[in-house]
Amino acid sequence: MKFRYKVLFTNLILLSLGLGLVGYLMIHKNFELAKQTQLKNAIVQNNLVQSSVEYELLQLLNSVSDNSETSNNNTDNNNADNSNAEKSSISASSIAAQLPQIGSRVSSSVRSRDSFFYIYFDGEKVYTDDKSDARIGDTLFKNLTTGNKNYVIKEESQKHYIYVTSQSVIDEKNLWIVSKCDASEAYTLLDEQINYFRLIIIVILIAESAAMYFISRYMTKPLEKLNHVSEEIAQGDYATRVNVKSHDEIGLLAQKFNIMAQAVSDHVDELNDMVHRREQFVADFTHEIKTPMTSIIGYADTMRSLELPREEQMMALGYIFSEGKRLESMSQKLFELIYLRRHDIEKARVHMADLCAEVIKVVEPAYENRHLTIETEIEDTVLTVNRELLVTALVNMMDNARKASEEGQQVEVTGKFVDKMACNILKDKTDIGEAESTDDGKCMRAYEICIIDHGIGMTKEQAERICDEFYMADKSRARKEGGAGIGMSLVAIILEHHNAVLSVESEPGCGTTMRILLPW
Repeated sequence: MKFRYKVLFTNLILLSLGLGLVGYLMIHKNFELAKQTQLKNAIVQNNLVQSSVEYELLQLLNSVSDNSETSNNNTDNNNADNSNAEKSSISASSIAAQLPQIGSRVSSSVRSRDSFFYIYFDGEKVYTDDKSDARIGDTLFKNLTTGNKNYVIKEESQKHYIYVTSQSVIDEKNLWIVSKCDASEAYTLLDEQINYFRLIIIVILIAESAAMYFISRYMTKPLEKLNHVSEEIAQGDYATRVNVKSHDEIGLLAQKFNIMAQAVSDHVDELNDMVHRREQFVADFTHEIKTPMTSIIGYADTMRSLELPREEQMMALGYIFSEGKRLESMSQKLFELIYLRRHDIEKARVHMADLCAEVIKVVEPAYENRHLTIETEIEDTVLTVNRELLVTALVNMMDNARKASEEGQQVEVTGKFVDKMACNILKDKTDIGEAESTDDGKCMRAYEICIIDHGIGMTKEQAERICDEFYMADKSRARKEGGAGIGMSLVAIILEHHNAVLSVESEPGCGTTMRILLPW
Protein backbone atom coordinates (compact mmCIF):
# COMPACT_ATOMS: atom_id res chain seq x y z
CA MET A 1 0.00 0.00 0.00
CA LYS A 2 1.31 3.43 -0.91
CA PHE A 3 2.28 5.82 1.85
CA ARG A 4 -0.33 8.39 0.74
CA TYR A 5 -3.11 5.85 1.24
CA LYS A 6 -1.75 4.94 4.64
CA VAL A 7 -1.84 8.63 5.57
CA LEU A 8 -5.37 8.94 4.15
CA PHE A 9 -6.81 5.91 5.91
CA THR A 10 -5.05 6.76 9.18
CA ASN A 11 -6.53 10.28 9.14
CA LEU A 12 -9.97 8.92 8.25
CA ILE A 13 -9.88 6.44 11.12
CA LEU A 14 -8.69 9.03 13.63
CA LEU A 15 -11.20 11.61 12.40
CA SER A 16 -14.04 9.07 12.53
CA LEU A 17 -13.13 8.06 16.06
CA GLY A 18 -12.79 11.68 17.15
CA LEU A 19 -16.06 12.81 15.57
CA GLY A 20 -17.85 9.70 16.82
CA LEU A 21 -16.71 10.25 20.39
CA VAL A 22 -17.56 13.97 20.34
CA GLY A 23 -20.93 13.29 18.70
CA TYR A 24 -21.78 10.54 21.18
CA LEU A 25 -20.95 12.74 24.17
CA MET A 26 -22.92 15.71 22.83
CA ILE A 27 -25.96 13.66 21.80
CA HIS A 28 -25.90 11.76 25.10
CA LYS A 29 -25.69 15.03 27.02
CA ASN A 30 -28.56 16.59 25.05
CA PHE A 31 -30.66 13.47 25.52
CA GLU A 32 -30.07 13.43 29.28
CA LEU A 33 -31.01 17.11 29.50
CA ALA A 34 -34.19 16.52 27.50
CA LYS A 35 -35.03 13.46 29.60
CA GLN A 36 -34.48 15.40 32.82
CA THR A 37 -36.78 18.13 31.53
CA GLN A 38 -39.45 15.54 30.73
CA LEU A 39 -39.00 13.98 34.18
CA LYS A 40 -39.40 17.34 35.91
CA ASN A 41 -42.58 17.99 33.96
CA ALA A 42 -43.85 14.52 34.93
CA ILE A 43 -43.11 15.19 38.63
CA VAL A 44 -44.87 18.57 38.42
CA GLN A 45 -47.85 16.84 36.80
CA ASN A 46 -47.84 14.18 39.55
CA ASN A 47 -47.70 16.84 42.28
CA LEU A 48 -50.62 18.68 40.67
CA VAL A 49 -52.75 15.53 40.48
CA GLN A 50 -51.82 14.51 44.05
CA SER A 51 -52.69 17.94 45.43
CA SER A 52 -55.98 18.03 43.56
CA VAL A 53 -57.00 14.56 44.79
CA GLU A 54 -56.05 15.34 48.40
CA TYR A 55 -57.96 18.60 48.19
CA GLU A 56 -61.09 16.80 46.96
CA LEU A 57 -60.73 14.25 49.76
CA LEU A 58 -60.36 17.02 52.30
CA GLN A 59 -63.54 18.67 51.04
CA LEU A 60 -65.33 15.33 51.33
CA LEU A 61 -64.20 14.85 54.92
CA ASN A 62 -65.24 18.36 55.90
CA SER A 63 -68.72 17.93 54.47
CA VAL A 64 -69.47 14.82 56.61
CA SER A 65 -68.04 16.06 59.94
CA ASP A 66 -71.00 18.29 61.20
CA ASN A 67 -70.45 17.54 64.91
CA SER A 68 -66.70 17.20 64.80
CA GLU A 69 -64.18 19.83 65.68
CA THR A 70 -62.93 22.15 62.99
CA SER A 71 -60.32 20.44 60.91
CA ASN A 72 -56.75 21.55 60.99
CA ASN A 73 -56.38 24.26 58.29
CA ASN A 74 -52.66 23.59 57.86
CA THR A 75 -53.01 20.11 56.34
CA ASP A 76 -49.76 19.07 54.50
CA ASN A 77 -50.05 18.82 50.67
CA ASN A 78 -48.34 15.42 50.69
CA ASN A 79 -50.31 13.63 53.56
CA ALA A 80 -53.89 13.60 54.81
CA ASP A 81 -53.74 14.06 58.55
CA ASN A 82 -54.58 10.81 60.45
CA SER A 83 -56.33 12.70 63.24
CA ASN A 84 -58.84 14.18 60.78
CA ALA A 85 -59.60 10.70 59.47
CA GLU A 86 -60.19 9.45 62.98
CA LYS A 87 -62.56 12.35 63.76
CA SER A 88 -64.59 11.89 60.57
CA SER A 89 -67.45 9.54 60.48
CA ILE A 90 -66.79 8.44 56.82
CA SER A 91 -65.27 4.97 56.47
CA ALA A 92 -62.45 3.71 54.26
CA SER A 93 -64.90 1.87 52.01
CA SER A 94 -66.82 5.11 51.50
CA ILE A 95 -63.57 6.88 50.53
CA ALA A 96 -62.79 4.13 48.05
CA ALA A 97 -66.26 4.53 46.58
CA GLN A 98 -65.83 8.28 46.22
CA LEU A 99 -62.35 8.17 44.64
CA PRO A 100 -63.56 7.39 41.07
CA GLN A 101 -65.79 10.54 41.15
CA ILE A 102 -62.89 12.53 42.60
CA GLY A 103 -60.54 11.18 39.93
CA SER A 104 -62.98 12.11 37.19
CA ARG A 105 -63.31 15.67 38.48
CA VAL A 106 -59.54 16.02 38.82
CA SER A 107 -59.03 14.59 35.32
CA SER A 108 -61.38 17.14 33.80
CA SER A 109 -59.62 19.98 35.61
CA VAL A 110 -55.90 19.18 35.52
CA ARG A 111 -55.44 16.54 32.84
CA SER A 112 -53.34 17.65 29.87
CA ARG A 113 -52.84 16.07 26.49
CA ASP A 114 -50.50 13.05 26.44
CA SER A 115 -50.69 12.72 30.23
CA PHE A 116 -52.78 10.32 32.31
CA PHE A 117 -52.98 9.26 35.95
CA TYR A 118 -54.00 6.30 38.08
CA ILE A 119 -55.40 6.23 41.62
CA TYR A 120 -54.64 3.25 43.86
CA PHE A 121 -56.19 2.93 47.31
CA ASP A 122 -55.23 0.22 49.71
CA GLY A 123 -53.39 -1.62 46.93
CA GLU A 124 -56.34 -1.58 44.51
CA LYS A 125 -56.68 0.50 41.38
CA VAL A 126 -59.82 2.59 41.75
CA TYR A 127 -59.52 5.04 38.86
CA THR A 128 -57.62 5.77 35.63
CA ASP A 129 -58.25 8.01 32.65
CA ASP A 130 -55.82 6.02 30.49
CA LYS A 131 -57.84 4.14 27.89
CA SER A 132 -54.89 1.79 27.20
CA ASP A 133 -55.01 0.83 30.87
CA ALA A 134 -51.37 -0.25 30.74
CA ARG A 135 -50.15 -2.71 33.30
CA ILE A 136 -48.08 -1.06 36.04
CA GLY A 137 -45.45 -3.21 37.62
CA ASP A 138 -44.60 -3.43 41.30
CA THR A 139 -41.40 -1.46 40.77
CA LEU A 140 -43.24 1.85 41.20
CA PHE A 141 -44.51 0.90 44.71
CA LYS A 142 -41.41 -0.73 46.19
CA ASN A 143 -39.79 1.14 49.08
CA LEU A 144 -42.13 4.09 48.46
CA THR A 145 -42.60 6.41 51.47
CA THR A 146 -44.71 9.45 52.06
CA GLY A 147 -43.07 12.54 50.62
CA ASN A 148 -40.93 10.59 48.15
CA LYS A 149 -41.55 9.55 44.56
CA ASN A 150 -40.64 6.59 42.35
CA TYR A 151 -40.43 6.72 38.58
CA VAL A 152 -39.82 4.42 35.63
CA ILE A 153 -39.63 4.94 31.86
CA LYS A 154 -41.45 2.39 29.74
CA GLU A 155 -41.91 1.90 26.01
CA GLU A 156 -45.48 1.33 24.90
CA SER A 157 -46.70 1.22 21.30
CA GLN A 158 -43.41 2.71 20.00
CA LYS A 159 -43.69 5.57 22.48
CA HIS A 160 -41.91 6.24 25.75
CA TYR A 161 -43.77 7.20 28.90
CA ILE A 162 -42.61 8.35 32.32
CA TYR A 163 -44.51 6.86 35.27
CA VAL A 164 -44.22 8.83 38.52
CA THR A 165 -45.73 7.53 41.81
CA SER A 166 -46.44 9.46 45.03
CA GLN A 167 -47.95 8.19 48.28
CA SER A 168 -50.38 9.57 50.87
CA VAL A 169 -51.89 7.87 53.95
CA ILE A 170 -55.64 8.08 54.68
CA ASP A 171 -57.15 6.20 57.62
CA GLU A 172 -53.96 4.16 57.76
CA LYS A 173 -54.54 3.14 54.14
CA ASN A 174 -52.05 3.95 51.32
CA LEU A 175 -53.25 6.24 48.60
CA TRP A 176 -51.00 6.07 45.51
CA ILE A 177 -51.19 8.59 42.70
CA VAL A 178 -49.48 7.36 39.50
CA SER A 179 -49.07 9.91 36.72
CA LYS A 180 -48.18 8.88 33.17
CA CYS A 181 -46.56 11.46 30.86
CA ASP A 182 -45.47 11.07 27.24
CA ALA A 183 -41.64 11.35 27.03
CA SER A 184 -41.34 10.44 23.36
CA GLU A 185 -40.17 13.93 22.49
CA ALA A 186 -36.80 13.30 24.14
CA TYR A 187 -36.36 10.00 22.30
CA THR A 188 -37.56 11.51 19.03
CA LEU A 189 -35.01 14.29 19.49
CA LEU A 190 -32.38 11.62 20.16
CA ASP A 191 -33.21 9.77 16.93
CA GLU A 192 -33.21 13.01 14.94
CA GLN A 193 -29.84 14.04 16.35
CA ILE A 194 -28.38 10.61 15.61
CA ASN A 195 -29.63 10.69 12.01
CA TYR A 196 -28.45 14.26 11.53
CA PHE A 197 -25.07 13.42 13.03
CA ARG A 198 -24.74 10.43 10.69
CA LEU A 199 -25.43 12.67 7.72
CA ILE A 200 -22.98 15.30 8.95
CA ILE A 201 -20.20 12.79 9.64
CA ILE A 202 -20.66 11.16 6.20
CA VAL A 203 -20.41 14.56 4.49
CA ILE A 204 -17.40 15.53 6.61
CA LEU A 205 -15.62 12.22 5.95
CA ILE A 206 -16.21 12.48 2.21
CA ALA A 207 -14.94 16.06 2.13
CA GLU A 208 -12.03 15.22 4.40
CA SER A 209 -11.17 12.16 2.28
CA ALA A 210 -10.98 14.26 -0.87
CA ALA A 211 -8.96 16.99 0.87
CA MET A 212 -6.59 14.53 2.55
CA TYR A 213 -6.08 12.64 -0.71
CA PHE A 214 -4.87 15.73 -2.53
CA ILE A 215 -2.89 16.94 0.50
CA SER A 216 -1.22 13.56 1.04
CA ARG A 217 -0.55 13.28 -2.70
CA TYR A 218 1.07 16.72 -2.66
CA MET A 219 3.08 15.95 0.49
CA THR A 220 4.25 12.53 -0.70
CA LYS A 221 5.09 13.64 -4.24
CA PRO A 222 8.74 14.30 -3.24
CA LEU A 223 8.87 10.77 -1.79
CA GLU A 224 7.69 9.40 -5.13
CA LYS A 225 10.45 11.38 -6.81
CA LEU A 226 12.94 9.86 -4.39
CA ASN A 227 11.58 6.41 -5.15
CA HIS A 228 11.74 7.02 -8.91
CA VAL A 229 15.30 8.34 -8.70
CA SER A 230 16.39 5.45 -6.49
CA GLU A 231 15.04 3.01 -9.11
CA GLU A 232 16.99 4.81 -11.83
CA ILE A 233 20.15 4.69 -9.72
CA ALA A 234 19.56 0.99 -9.04
CA GLN A 235 19.40 0.47 -12.82
CA GLY A 236 22.79 2.15 -13.25
CA ASP A 237 21.92 5.79 -13.97
CA TYR A 238 24.14 7.33 -11.30
CA ALA A 239 23.85 10.85 -12.71
CA THR A 240 20.16 11.19 -11.77
CA ARG A 241 19.35 13.59 -8.92
CA VAL A 242 16.24 14.60 -6.98
CA ASN A 243 14.88 18.08 -7.65
CA VAL A 244 13.11 18.89 -4.35
CA LYS A 245 13.21 22.47 -3.10
CA SER A 246 11.14 22.26 0.08
CA HIS A 247 12.69 23.28 3.39
CA ASP A 248 11.09 20.59 5.55
CA GLU A 249 12.32 17.15 6.54
CA ILE A 250 11.57 15.77 3.06
CA GLY A 251 13.66 18.52 1.47
CA LEU A 252 16.49 17.74 3.87
CA LEU A 253 16.12 14.04 3.04
CA ALA A 254 16.30 14.89 -0.68
CA GLN A 255 19.51 16.88 -0.11
CA LYS A 256 21.05 14.00 1.84
CA PHE A 257 19.89 11.61 -0.88
CA ASN A 258 21.59 13.70 -3.57
CA ILE A 259 24.75 13.79 -1.47
CA MET A 260 24.57 10.02 -1.06
CA ALA A 261 23.90 9.56 -4.79
CA GLN A 262 26.90 11.77 -5.60
CA ALA A 263 29.06 9.76 -3.20
CA VAL A 264 27.84 6.53 -4.79
CA SER A 265 28.51 7.95 -8.26
CA ASP A 266 31.99 9.05 -7.27
CA HIS A 267 32.67 5.69 -5.66
CA VAL A 268 31.41 3.83 -8.71
CA ASP A 269 33.57 6.02 -10.96
CA GLU A 270 36.50 5.37 -8.66
CA LEU A 271 35.83 1.62 -8.73
CA ASN A 272 35.48 1.65 -12.51
CA ASP A 273 38.67 3.64 -12.80
CA MET A 274 40.40 1.25 -10.42
CA VAL A 275 39.15 -1.74 -12.39
CA HIS A 276 40.26 -0.11 -15.62
CA ARG A 277 43.64 0.72 -14.15
CA ARG A 278 44.00 -2.80 -12.82
CA GLU A 279 43.09 -4.30 -16.17
CA GLN A 280 45.47 -1.90 -17.88
CA PHE A 281 48.12 -2.75 -15.30
CA VAL A 282 47.73 -6.47 -15.91
CA ALA A 283 47.77 -5.97 -19.69
CA ASP A 284 50.83 -3.70 -19.55
CA PHE A 285 52.59 -5.95 -17.06
CA THR A 286 51.94 -8.98 -19.25
CA HIS A 287 53.19 -7.11 -22.30
CA GLU A 288 56.28 -5.83 -20.52
CA ILE A 289 57.17 -9.32 -19.29
CA LYS A 290 56.36 -10.97 -22.62
CA THR A 291 58.89 -8.88 -24.60
CA PRO A 292 62.02 -9.74 -22.56
CA MET A 293 60.86 -13.29 -21.94
CA THR A 294 60.42 -13.81 -25.69
CA SER A 295 63.96 -12.58 -26.29
CA ILE A 296 65.41 -14.68 -23.46
CA ILE A 297 63.58 -17.85 -24.57
CA GLY A 298 64.37 -17.28 -28.22
CA TYR A 299 68.12 -16.71 -27.73
CA ALA A 300 68.33 -19.55 -25.16
CA ASP A 301 66.59 -21.94 -27.56
CA THR A 302 68.91 -20.88 -30.37
CA MET A 303 71.98 -21.54 -28.24
CA ARG A 304 70.52 -24.88 -27.10
CA SER A 305 69.65 -26.18 -30.54
CA LEU A 306 72.46 -24.75 -32.72
CA GLU A 307 76.22 -24.61 -32.68
CA LEU A 308 76.91 -20.87 -32.87
CA PRO A 309 80.21 -19.13 -33.32
CA ARG A 310 81.72 -17.61 -30.19
CA GLU A 311 80.83 -14.10 -31.29
CA GLU A 312 77.14 -14.93 -31.85
CA GLN A 313 77.01 -16.81 -28.55
CA MET A 314 78.32 -13.75 -26.70
CA MET A 315 75.76 -11.55 -28.48
CA ALA A 316 72.92 -13.94 -27.50
CA LEU A 317 74.17 -14.11 -23.92
CA GLY A 318 74.34 -10.32 -23.87
CA TYR A 319 70.66 -10.07 -24.91
CA ILE A 320 69.68 -12.66 -22.30
CA PHE A 321 71.64 -10.80 -19.61
CA SER A 322 70.25 -7.33 -20.47
CA GLU A 323 66.67 -8.56 -20.68
CA GLY A 324 67.10 -10.45 -17.39
CA LYS A 325 68.42 -7.29 -15.74
CA ARG A 326 65.43 -5.38 -17.09
CA LEU A 327 63.10 -7.97 -15.59
CA GLU A 328 64.97 -7.75 -12.30
CA SER A 329 64.71 -3.95 -12.28
CA MET A 330 61.00 -4.06 -13.11
CA SER A 331 60.25 -6.64 -10.41
CA GLN A 332 62.20 -4.61 -7.84
CA LYS A 333 60.26 -1.46 -8.68
CA LEU A 334 56.97 -3.34 -8.60
CA PHE A 335 57.84 -4.67 -5.16
CA GLU A 336 58.67 -1.19 -3.91
CA LEU A 337 55.46 0.17 -5.43
CA ILE A 338 53.28 -2.45 -3.72
CA TYR A 339 55.14 -2.09 -0.41
CA LEU A 340 54.79 1.70 -0.29
CA ARG A 341 51.05 1.51 -0.98
CA ARG A 342 50.51 -0.67 2.09
CA HIS A 343 53.05 0.69 4.60
CA ASP A 344 54.00 3.98 6.20
CA ILE A 345 57.54 5.31 6.00
CA GLU A 346 59.98 6.58 8.60
CA LYS A 347 61.33 10.13 8.27
CA ALA A 348 64.38 11.94 9.59
CA ARG A 349 65.94 15.39 9.26
CA VAL A 350 68.13 15.53 6.14
CA HIS A 351 70.28 18.23 4.54
CA MET A 352 68.94 18.73 1.04
CA ALA A 353 72.33 19.72 -0.40
CA ASP A 354 73.78 16.36 0.69
CA LEU A 355 70.75 14.46 -0.62
CA CYS A 356 70.90 16.14 -4.05
CA ALA A 357 74.67 15.53 -4.21
CA GLU A 358 74.03 11.83 -3.60
CA VAL A 359 71.46 11.77 -6.44
CA ILE A 360 73.92 13.43 -8.85
CA LYS A 361 76.59 10.92 -7.87
CA VAL A 362 74.25 7.99 -8.65
CA VAL A 363 73.18 9.20 -12.10
CA GLU A 364 76.47 10.81 -13.20
CA PRO A 365 77.96 7.69 -14.88
CA ALA A 366 74.88 7.20 -17.06
CA TYR A 367 74.90 10.89 -18.00
CA GLU A 368 78.58 10.72 -18.96
CA ASN A 369 77.87 7.79 -21.27
CA ARG A 370 75.35 9.99 -23.12
CA HIS A 371 77.68 13.03 -23.01
CA LEU A 372 75.10 14.95 -20.98
CA THR A 373 75.99 17.66 -18.46
CA ILE A 374 74.27 18.37 -15.16
CA GLU A 375 73.95 21.94 -13.89
CA THR A 376 73.03 22.20 -10.17
CA GLU A 377 72.00 25.11 -7.98
CA ILE A 378 70.93 23.81 -4.54
CA GLU A 379 69.95 26.04 -1.60
CA ASP A 380 70.69 23.99 1.49
CA THR A 381 68.09 23.42 4.19
CA VAL A 382 67.03 20.67 6.54
CA LEU A 383 63.77 18.80 5.79
CA THR A 384 62.12 15.85 7.51
CA VAL A 385 62.02 13.15 4.82
CA ASN A 386 62.87 9.53 4.13
CA ARG A 387 66.33 9.86 2.61
CA GLU A 388 66.45 6.57 0.68
CA LEU A 389 62.99 6.92 -0.85
CA LEU A 390 63.44 10.55 -1.83
CA VAL A 391 66.80 9.67 -3.43
CA THR A 392 65.00 6.89 -5.36
CA ALA A 393 62.34 9.34 -6.56
CA LEU A 394 64.88 11.94 -7.70
CA VAL A 395 67.04 9.28 -9.41
CA ASN A 396 64.00 8.07 -11.38
CA MET A 397 63.18 11.65 -12.39
CA MET A 398 66.79 12.27 -13.43
CA ASP A 399 66.74 9.00 -15.37
CA ASN A 400 63.62 10.14 -17.26
CA ALA A 401 65.33 13.45 -18.06
CA ARG A 402 68.35 11.50 -19.37
CA LYS A 403 66.19 9.30 -21.60
CA ALA A 404 64.38 12.34 -23.05
CA SER A 405 67.59 14.28 -23.81
CA GLU A 406 69.79 14.14 -26.85
CA GLU A 407 73.58 13.76 -26.65
CA GLY A 408 75.38 16.92 -25.63
CA GLN A 409 72.35 18.54 -23.99
CA GLN A 410 72.18 19.87 -20.42
CA VAL A 411 69.92 18.93 -17.50
CA GLU A 412 69.41 21.50 -14.75
CA VAL A 413 68.70 20.65 -11.09
CA THR A 414 67.68 23.41 -8.66
CA GLY A 415 66.58 23.47 -5.05
CA LYS A 416 65.22 26.59 -3.32
CA PHE A 417 62.52 28.09 -1.12
CA VAL A 418 59.45 29.38 -2.99
CA ASP A 419 56.97 32.24 -2.67
CA LYS A 420 53.50 32.26 -1.15
CA MET A 421 51.74 31.33 -4.39
CA ALA A 422 53.58 28.04 -4.58
CA CYS A 423 52.90 27.51 -0.88
CA ASN A 424 49.18 27.98 -1.48
CA ILE A 425 49.28 25.38 -4.25
CA LEU A 426 50.96 23.01 -1.82
CA LYS A 427 48.37 23.73 0.89
CA ASP A 428 45.43 23.17 -1.49
CA LYS A 429 46.73 19.83 -2.76
CA THR A 430 48.10 18.34 0.46
CA ASP A 431 47.03 17.85 4.05
CA ILE A 432 49.18 20.40 5.89
CA GLY A 433 48.58 20.65 9.62
CA GLU A 434 48.03 23.76 11.71
CA ALA A 435 51.65 23.80 12.85
CA GLU A 436 52.72 24.36 9.23
CA SER A 437 50.38 27.32 8.64
CA THR A 438 50.54 30.98 9.56
CA ASP A 439 47.78 32.96 11.24
CA ASP A 440 46.34 34.07 7.89
CA GLY A 441 46.04 30.45 6.75
CA LYS A 442 49.05 30.56 4.37
CA CYS A 443 51.75 27.87 4.30
CA MET A 444 54.80 29.09 6.22
CA ARG A 445 57.44 27.90 3.70
CA ALA A 446 57.96 25.29 0.98
CA TYR A 447 61.03 23.82 -0.68
CA GLU A 448 61.03 23.35 -4.45
CA ILE A 449 63.18 20.90 -6.42
CA CYS A 450 63.17 21.35 -10.20
CA ILE A 451 64.59 18.99 -12.82
CA ILE A 452 64.68 20.65 -16.26
CA ASP A 453 65.66 18.95 -19.50
CA HIS A 454 65.66 20.30 -23.07
CA GLY A 455 64.78 17.05 -24.77
CA ILE A 456 61.89 15.75 -26.85
CA GLY A 457 59.14 16.93 -24.45
CA MET A 458 55.57 15.65 -24.16
CA THR A 459 52.02 16.64 -25.00
CA LYS A 460 49.64 17.79 -22.25
CA GLU A 461 47.83 14.45 -22.30
CA GLN A 462 51.10 12.56 -22.00
CA ALA A 463 52.19 14.75 -19.10
CA GLU A 464 48.93 14.03 -17.26
CA ARG A 465 49.42 10.26 -17.58
CA ILE A 466 53.13 10.17 -16.79
CA CYS A 467 52.57 8.63 -13.33
CA ASP A 468 50.37 5.75 -14.57
CA GLU A 469 51.84 2.28 -14.21
CA PHE A 470 53.63 1.04 -17.35
CA TYR A 471 52.81 4.27 -19.23
CA MET A 472 55.56 5.44 -21.58
CA ALA A 473 55.24 8.55 -23.74
CA ASP A 474 57.71 7.10 -26.25
CA LYS A 475 57.67 3.32 -25.84
CA SER A 476 60.35 2.51 -28.35
CA ARG A 477 62.73 5.06 -26.86
CA ALA A 478 61.94 3.97 -23.30
CA ARG A 479 62.49 0.28 -24.03
CA LYS A 480 65.68 1.09 -25.87
CA GLU A 481 66.88 2.79 -22.70
CA GLY A 482 65.76 -0.15 -20.52
CA GLY A 483 62.63 1.47 -19.04
CA ALA A 484 59.42 -0.29 -18.05
CA GLY A 485 57.10 2.66 -17.23
CA ILE A 486 57.04 2.09 -13.46
CA GLY A 487 59.57 4.68 -12.29
CA MET A 488 57.21 7.70 -12.25
CA SER A 489 54.45 5.66 -10.55
CA LEU A 490 56.95 4.95 -7.80
CA VAL A 491 57.83 8.67 -7.67
CA ALA A 492 54.15 9.59 -7.21
CA ILE A 493 53.74 7.16 -4.29
CA ILE A 494 56.94 8.40 -2.58
CA LEU A 495 55.91 12.06 -2.93
CA GLU A 496 52.44 11.25 -1.60
CA HIS A 497 54.03 9.83 1.56
CA HIS A 498 55.92 13.15 1.94
CA ASN A 499 52.80 15.32 1.40
CA ALA A 500 54.59 16.73 -1.62
CA VAL A 501 53.15 17.94 -4.93
CA LEU A 502 54.51 17.01 -8.35
CA SER A 503 53.81 19.25 -11.35
CA VAL A 504 54.94 18.56 -14.92
CA GLU A 505 55.29 21.28 -17.56
CA SER A 506 56.24 20.14 -21.04
CA GLU A 507 55.93 20.93 -24.74
CA PRO A 508 56.90 18.65 -27.61
CA GLY A 509 60.39 19.55 -28.82
CA CYS A 510 60.96 22.08 -26.01
CA GLY A 511 61.81 19.85 -23.08
CA THR A 512 60.19 19.12 -19.73
CA THR A 513 60.21 20.74 -16.28
CA MET A 514 59.38 18.53 -13.31
CA ARG A 515 58.75 20.47 -10.10
CA ILE A 516 58.46 19.02 -6.60
CA LEU A 517 57.03 21.11 -3.75
CA LEU A 518 58.01 19.73 -0.33
CA PRO A 519 56.44 21.18 2.86
CA TRP A 520 59.08 22.71 5.13
